[in-house]
Amino acid sequence: MPHEGTAEGRPRRRTAATRVAALACVGLAWGQAGAFAADQKLRDLTELTPEQLANIEVTSVAKKPERRSRTPAAVYVVTRDHIRRSGVTTLVDALRLAPGIHVARIDSNKWAVGIRGFASSLTRSVLVMIDGRTVYTPLFAGTYWEVQDTLLEDVERIEVIRGPGGSLWGANAVNGVINIITRGSRDTQGAFVKAGGGTMEHGMAGIRYGGAAGQGVTYRAYAKGFERGAGFHATTSDFDDWRMARAGFRTDWERTSGDTVRVQGDIYRGDAGLRTTINRLSPPFQETVETDTRLSGGNLLAHWQHRSSSGAEWSLLTYYDRTYRDEPTFSEARNTGDLDLQRQAVYGRHDLVLGLGYRVSSGTARSASSIVFAPPHRTDHLWTAFFRDELSFAAGRFVVALGSKLEHNGYSGFEVQPNLQALWTPGAGQSLWAAVSRAVRTPSRVEHDLTITSVIDPRTPTFIQLTGSRQFRPEKIITVQVGHRAQVGPRVSLDTVVFHNTHRDLLSLEAGSPVRESSPPPARLVIPYRLGNGVQGSSYGVEVSSDWNPLAWWQIGGSYSFLRMELENRSDSLDTSTAASTNGSAPRHMASILSQVKLGSSAVFDVVGRHVGALPARRIPAYTTVDARLGWRPVPAFELALVGQNLLDRHHPEFPGGGGETVEVRRGVYGTVTWTP
Repeated sequence: MPHEGTAEGRPRRRTAATRVAALACVGLAWGQAGAFAADQKLRDLTELTPEQLANIEVTSVAKKPERRSRTPAAVYVVTRDHIRRSGVTTLVDALRLAPGIHVARIDSNKWAVGIRGFASSLTRSVLVMIDGRTVYTPLFAGTYWEVQDTLLEDVERIEVIRGPGGSLWGANAVNGVINIITRGSRDTQGAFVKAGGGTMEHGMAGIRYGGAAGQGVTYRAYAKGFERGAGFHATTSDFDDWRMARAGFRTDWERTSGDTVRVQGDIYRGDAGLRTTINRLSPPFQETVETDTRLSGGNLLAHWQHRSSSGAEWSLLTYYDRTYRDEPTFSEARNTGDLDLQRQAVYGRHDLVLGLGYRVSSGTARSASSIVFAPPHRTDHLWTAFFRDELSFAAGRFVVALGSKLEHNGYSGFEVQPNLQALWTPGAGQSLWAAVSRAVRTPSRVEHDLTITSVIDPRTPTFIQLTGSRQFRPEKIITVQVGHRAQVGPRVSLDTVVFHNTHRDLLSLEAGSPVRESSPPPARLVIPYRLGNGVQGSSYGVEVSSDWNPLAWWQIGGSYSFLRMELENRSDSLDTSTAASTNGSAPRHMASILSQVKLGSSAVFDVVGRHVGALPARRIPAYTTVDARLGWRPVPAFELALVGQNLLDRHHPEFPGGGGETVEVRRGVYGTVTWTP
């Protein structure tokens, strides 16, 4: 339960920024790469050519498997080979590999993530799922990235949809959908052990074992833990160190009758350091504390799928999820249950997907006196139904899909989110697509039930008070997209998307008339602000990504995105800052390159470079950074890896908000040992 008082001191380790010779080694290895011939011993099923990447199956666009090259949406797949060879250590860092996504570190255990703008610590306009389980919290409207984790080696792929996905996935899939899909237990048989550590990644370890338990039944169980050091602090102490432990299992049962059953679950516990300010209505009015956020939770998921002899498919997914979060200013325990039923069948030219769903989420919040949730306990019910009808013409060369989601929530009632898509395949390796979509972000407890009081001048004293509104309406977006995919032979692919968004009823801060209050004493001046829907406008941009195999032992992937945001206040809004600060909080330009090189039969060398444009409203300059990974297998069962992160400078800022200062991202080096007998 939150407390008001000075946090107990805790020992901290200050991690020094390390000067390394990694770049010199990188250059030497790069120059020698051509001397090594390709060797299939190093290749596995995840090392896909550009042609294979274009034809990889995705499920997030239509809620059924389809080739990526034939999806009428801006979808990108981060494969498990991308994740492994990039050297990332968290799921959220793996998202940097996808085009059009702004991923920025706030401090060592927090990120701001946005798709096509609107980056924030909770990614409030993006729906995030892990194996079909929604991890979007209705308390603050977003995703707590520091608790979204699993053994990275068990991730099969991450499907990233840029643009609305509300017609299938419902509210809050406004700017995009991130679907993290893990591998089946049949593909993770035997033992796996990994351990490592370094300058920022102080220590990490993971273990997994998979086996079979009868006809068609396979399973795996895993455990992992890590400790991460703090970022660079110019003025404050290293408050943002981080440690977590997690364990889980998965069981798959494949029956000859056409039924498959999957049961899986996870539990976790950890501490994430933070620096926060506690406000009071009595002297000294304000206190800054450094302590740990206590995090824990668990989930259990079951999925049944049946394919009949006619090809029709039924599926039922249900899960239970419990989360607990305890910070100095608030705590919440939340329990969520979900049930989704889906049927997919082909009727002539029509490929029809139908679904029904129900979700109940119950949370109890406790908070400091300056933060009030009224009522402290709330149970939300969400009822949903959707359809998607895909019609094929000209032997499948022309496809039109119409779909919509209808849902009822306890904040804004009924919401309808339609989507119209079309795809034309003029020839082999070419596809043109277009889509028009409407999506909404429904209100959360923040917009309806929360009141926050903060002192701005303790001498007067003067406070500001931010209050939610029961009249807060859903934020709305209408998106028009046009895309082109080209497969230039088996070695080169190119994917281009142009989009335009129309935004309505975005969140604003509406100022009221100051009032004087005297109870409880002392007397004070309070300036009220109410959450409203006073911001509107548009955004547009271009996204380009490409994969290239110049040589058998060399793969290159690259992307570039341009974004222009033009938000403004409505004529009746009194907000003076939200539109301008949102326009200036998204990078205008972003670019990345991923180079993967095989060094003979036993080693790989991979480089990831990123450039992110400036955030003028956040006072964050543009930056360029490089990560590098060298992996070597002295014998097939062992891999040694050395990873350098943020190698171009000792530290750099990416996003403000780390406890009252901008915590910068440090250069880091770590090594790992992996055993797979």
